[in-house]
Amino acid sequence: MRLAPVLGEWIDRTQVLNFEFAGKQYQGLAGDCITSALLANDQWILGRSFKYHRPRSVLSLANHDINTLMQWGDMPNLRADVTPLQAGMQLQPVNVWGSVHSDLLGWLDHLAPFLPVGFYYKTFHGKLFPFWERVIRTITGLGHISPDTPHVRTAKAYDFCDVLVIGGGIAGLQSALTCAEAGVDVLLVEENPHLGGCGCYDLGGDQANAELARDLVQRVKAQQNIRVLTSTLAIAYYADHWIPLLQRERIIKVRAKSVIVATGAYEQPAVFRNNDLPKVMLSSAGQRLIYRYAVAPAQRAVVLAGNQFAYRAVLDLHSQGVVIEAIADLRSTVPEDAVIAQVR
Repeated sequence: MRLAPVLGEWIDRTQVLNFEFAGKQYQGLAGDCITSALLANDQWILGRSFKYHRPRSVLSLANHDINTLMQWGDMPNLRADVTPLQAGMQLQPVNVWGSVHSDLLGWLDHLAPFLPVGFYYKTFHGKLFPFWERVIRTITGLGHISPDTPHVRTAKAYDFCDVLVIGGGIAGLQSALTCAEAGVDVLLVEENPHLGGCGCYDLGGDQANAELARDLVQRVKAQQNIRVLTSTLAIAYYADHWIPLLQRERIIKVRAKSVIVATGAYEQPAVFRNNDLPKVMLSSAGQRLIYRYAVAPAQRAVVLAGNQFAYRAVLDLHSQGVVIEAIADLRSTVPEDAVIAQVR
């Protein structure tokens, strides 16, 4: 499923990384996340659901997924859609009995009509609850915690700035530049390893649309008043602009005089039967796969549209050779614009 080189891709095709998933050997590239490396190998089932052991795969590819948790040694519930691939990883899917493709407890899905949410609170209470608790905990759940895991202390640091900008997309980049040009000290944090946000993947099939993001990134890097922290997550917002920033190796406690939140928006998943199964994903996830990791999200696709962004995704899919079988628009009237005209 790996595509030809894509302008701006995050991967390094000269560095091949060998790793293992569910007892099988795979190859990925430096810059891949775990999920993109597996999808590039056409491995779509990444785990099983918490309760019914239904197959699970990528949904957002944006750190919003419960579907892509994995076990790596003593580390449970690793977020595969944002965790960088490392050579030698031995990964296990979460909540799988037997094979990830043929889960021995998959038959529980057929009992779903008889096992509604919270049924166990009424059914298994009383003297037998300790027994049923052990059964439920055995056949459901997420990663495994080892009591022998060594305690590792996380480094802590402190920082101060005039303006903290959270989010390295176009809005965050422009905000940081505007503040820096006014002469203030700016700290820009971005949870992804690269700046640019959706400006680098929501292109509508036209690479020219990424030029603004790339230009802003270069201007930010050249601005002496701006410090940039990538792969850094702002995890809370306390009184007096006190923000803890989480990195893989440490936490930074930042006190800012002002804070600008430029974190963008979620794409809302549509609700329909079986929308949780593999190969059903948000359109932005497909765009991220293409432009960040050069992975084709499909060979043939149906696009469910609720706004104009869906049509931009159609053009991105089409530009990489994905056959669009149909576009199903939820709206009774589709407003015409240049993007829809191009799709037609």
